Amino acid sequence: MVYLDLDGTLFGPAGSILRDPDGGFTTAGVEALGLLHEAGIPVVLVSGRSRQRLEAVARTLGAAGVLPEMGATDAGYPTGPGETVHAAIARTGIPDALLDAEPGLAAHPMAVVGREGSHVLLGAVGPAAAAFVDTLSEGTLRLADNGHTGPGDAHIFHLLPAAASKALAVERDIAARGADPARCLAVGDSRQDLDIGRVLGTVAIVANGAAADPVIAATAPWVTRGAYTAGVLEAVEAWLSRRR
Repeated sequence: MVYLDLDGTLFGPAGSILRDPDGGFTTAGVEALGLLHEAGIPVVLVSGRSRQRLEAVARTLGAAGVLPEMGATDAGYPTGPGETVHAAIARTGIPDALLDAEPGLAAHPMAVVGREGSHVLLGAVGPAAAAFVDTLSEGTLRLADNGHTGPGDAHIFHLLPAAASKALAVERDIAARGADPARCLAVGDSRQDLDIGRVLGTVAIVANGAAADPVIAATAPWVTRGAYTAGVLEAVEAWLSRRR
């Protein structure tokens, strides 16, 4: 199995699989998917995007499955009858309190509709933001940095159940498919993607992810030379070569 992040990884800065960091045309991402198809390796998209948006992309790319909202929809967070995890988190008032406490944050305009689990925020936070969420929620929620986006220093943040993570979502998916974790690859650009390395054999971080986060640069076991889709193709080619 190969688990691919979308934004900042398989999709370039403009949100397109066909654009490189300079705005030029590239087929690197398509080539990577083609190599995996030829090798008979299923691809699962792992993203902070909502299920509806992610499933639409999966149909376009021919992916075998999706793990939306960083696993926030099925992490065991308590909800009322007919209530989504997203609504239950909103009911606590913590999303609004966080926005009041962190003036550099705002609701992500592309992630307002269709959310079932996490709340998605865009911008920058101070050093106390994560602790603020942990304290206010009594440890039931966490604030996760899901990577740099677009020009400037803006990052995407998810306010989600403390038990939710891309790593645990991937671990459950591997078990459900009966795959061997040691023979699986993940490619991403954020700390959340790097964390997937806890549950499978190989994780690659594309160059732009390491460039945007010194923690990733210092701790990632594998950072590709290429950025965005070029990095994905580089990782897939190297991983397939090792398997052979």
